[in-house]
Amino acid sequence: MNELNVCLTHDIDRVRKTYQYITKDLRMGRWSNLGSLFTGEKPYWTFEDMAGLESKYGARSTIFFLHETISFEPFNRDSWKLSLGRYSLREPEIGEIIRCFDENGWEIGLHGSYRSFRDGPLLKMEKKVLEEVLGKKIFGIRQHYLNLDEPDTWILQKQAGFSYDATLGLRYRTGYKDERMAPFIDTASGMKIIPLTIMECCLFREMGQDKQKALKRAIEWMDHAQEQNIYYTILWHQHKFNEKEFPGYRWVYEEILKECKRRNARFWLCRDVRVDP
Repeated sequence: MNELNVCLTHDIDRVRKTYQYITKDLRMGRWSNLGSLFTGEKPYWTFEDMAGLESKYGARSTIFFLHETISFEPFNRDSWKLSLGRYSLREPEIGEIIRCFDENGWEIGLHGSYRSFRDGPLLKMEKKVLEEVLGKKIFGIRQHYLNLDEPDTWILQKQAGFSYDATLGLRYRTGYKDERMAPFIDTASGMKIIPLTIMECCLFREMGQDKQKALKRAIEWMDHAQEQNIYYTILWHQHKFNEKEFPGYRWVYEEILKECKRRNARFWLCRDVRVDP
């Protein structure tokens, strides 16, 4: 049996809950979730829980932080998702958590903003800001919403100073885009490309929000990765660790880690992922 190689990743889209009180809780009648509006609780600030869970199973992950600068337009619903609740890498609290993760063995990467996949200067600016906050060079990126023009985005990323991209994946289902499963070097840019296996929202959507079925599907993809001797690459947004807001999501993630541990899996940071010759 092949060794199981696992690459855990997290995209930090937002750290505050804002418009979701309207679009999710009020619209869907989740009255109990409104309590955090008045208690000062931060439903999406789950970093300590995430770190503790991975440490429990001897794992480390790559965490991609976002620096979105799109302006809020009240009559443009799409701008709500991109601008409301966004955070700045320059916020002291954000800088502190970034440096804390780095000092304890996690990898920090850039979650390229929504328009940056077609904007070289914007990529360079965001990379510079993150490196100033972190105090060291970063190597990798994943684009927001998995936005990607091949190979143009990879060329822009390379020009901005990145060495790998973890964007290649499917937005609406699990599995691999165009059956590209193993990491490879893009010939046009020289970038290392790390394909995505599972994104948690796609996994739960496919399985009708049933956590048992979601876990079963996740294990099936784990089996596939081990059989094919490729990396099992997972994307789990940090705010989905809040079980009250997203029932079953944290449970499935921990069950995946348990199974990885049972199989003596090797956990990889994205920067260390190897490309077979």
